[in-house]
Amino acid sequence: MFGFNTAVQGLLASQRSLYITNHNISNMNTEGYSRQQGAQRATNPQSLPGIGFLGTGTEIYNVERIRDSYVDFKYWNENASTGEWSVKVDTLGEMEKLFGEPSDSSFRQYLDDFYTALDNMSKNSSDSSFREPVVENALALTKHINETAKRLQNLREETEFSIETKIENVNSLANQIASLNRQIYSNELDGRPANDLRDRRELLVDKLSKIANVKVDESKDGKYRVNISGVSIVDHIDVNEISWSKNEDKLSLQWSNGSEVKIKSGELKGVLDLYNGDGQNSTYRGIQYYQDRLDNFAKGFAEGFNEQHKLGYGLNGETNINFFVGDGGNTNNITAIDITVSEQILNDLDNIAAAKNAGGSAEDNGNLLELIDQRDRGEHFGFNSSPDDFIKSIMSNLAVDSMQGQRMHESQNLILKNIESKRNSISGVSYDEEMANMVKFQNTYVASARMITTMDAVMDVTINRLGLVGR
Repeated sequence: MFGFNTAVQGLLASQRSLYITNHNISNMNTEGYSRQQGAQRATNPQSLPGIGFLGTGTEIYNVERIRDSYVDFKYWNENASTGEWSVKVDTLGEMEKLFGEPSDSSFRQYLDDFYTALDNMSKNSSDSSFREPVVENALALTKHINETAKRLQNLREETEFSIETKIENVNSLANQIASLNRQIYSNELDGRPANDLRDRRELLVDKLSKIANVKVDESKDGKYRVNISGVSIVDHIDVNEISWSKNEDKLSLQWSNGSEVKIKSGELKGVLDLYNGDGQNSTYRGIQYYQDRLDNFAKGFAEGFNEQHKLGYGLNGETNINFFVGDGGNTNNITAIDITVSEQILNDLDNIAAAKNAGGSAEDNGNLLELIDQRDRGEHFGFNSSPDDFIKSIMSNLAVDSMQGQRMHESQNLILKNIESKRNSISGVSYDEEMANMVKFQNTYVASARMITTMDAVMDVTINRLGLVGR
């Protein structure tokens, strides 16, 4: 039976290799799956006196997962940076559309319309039909500023919700990884790797690495740890969850023990920069930065225009009248979200201070000309430049930030795709390769079957026919 057992060993080895090939083909489109192959070796030979060692066949002693841990390490690093810039590019793109420059609904267009109305009024400053367009265009300008500020505020609130969602996602992924750690550890007590469970765990780490910068470490005793900036979020079966808090309009992240979470990259870093970034002390220029800049524009423009307007006189002889005010008529702290035209102007068009001299003629437009000229001079405005130049500087900053984000995102995408390509070449399932393996193992299976048939014939002759000759 010696040769028969050897043939059976070959038959079983080919059969198990076909099973592994079948498993690979079945999971060709499974996300995160790593191809597997049977580790085959010759069985222990048998020592025959006077002959030597005679082979006893082959065996599949293990099923190996084809995976390169160094490529995974590089993928997780680059995936975090890609996630960070992806979030920033999307949000900055929304902000560019929100400001609408250049277009017919841009700040500069509303400014042009307002000053055009002032210029037309200067030609006939006593006629109410020329005064009314000034107020209407002033209201249109302030409402555009209000709406832009509200949209920025809504975008920031959406970013806050996104931060909360991503933190929940991080904690959920960490708990799933810890659960898989428990299963993998118990299944690998006999020393055989739980390949499919490990694939599922690595897929979760892939998803986690896009949200935050992670580093993975697996000790010799099988304990699996996932770190964020040097602190374990998963320590084998234990999870250190993340929470968030808000202080003085800034968001921060904390570990379960209260210490600060320092995120270096990933989608979570991107949304935190967008929410907290005020451009101060070389910090990122996020949504708050552009909110502050828009508030500076609204406050500076209103203060500068009011300062000159209060020097003039209305048709009724009134002077020291503010043209723009904030919430409740306040002029001390005007913001972009509440700037509007004062009730004194809205209720009485004669209060538009066109005249430069008290008790002058109805056609006196001296102060109106000063207001028009003030736009080009840029004097008295709170931002020490013309309104057009200040808006241009805001849009230039946004354009530079958006362009930088796009370039970084494209660069990271290219790097990540190269790593993914290398990863797939190592771990991915190739249809052609598996078909070739299937044919190879099928042929060895058939050959082993024929060997069994041959050994059966030899035994038949030996047992049933040997010694019958001459009877």
